[in-house]
Amino acid sequence: MKRKKIEPEELLAAVAEMVDDGFCPASRLASRFPKLGHRDLVRLWARAVRRGLLLERRGPDGRIYLALTGEGWEALRSSRTFSPSTNQTRRPSG
Repeated sequence: MKRKKIEPEELLAAVAEMVDDGFCPASRLASRFPKLGHRDLVRLWARAVRRGLLLERRGPDGRIYLALTGEGWEALRSSRTFSPSTNQTRRPSG
């Protein structure tokens, strides 16, 4: 049975939820995606970095930190208002 493919927008939402406008330790993402192995998680965030949605930095402690870029915030906003399953745009509340 094939698992549902996790899109980079789900990763963006997790980072935004954890730290909002700041850097998130990449190691904290493993608890948000328990069904993903380490390799799959690294591939997911590398895909988001290549698309310019995430910024990856190594801290002074040697750990990897991730933050949303401007394009990442735009993609996150558009993914929340567009439903690909129905191919219709939902109006954001408020």
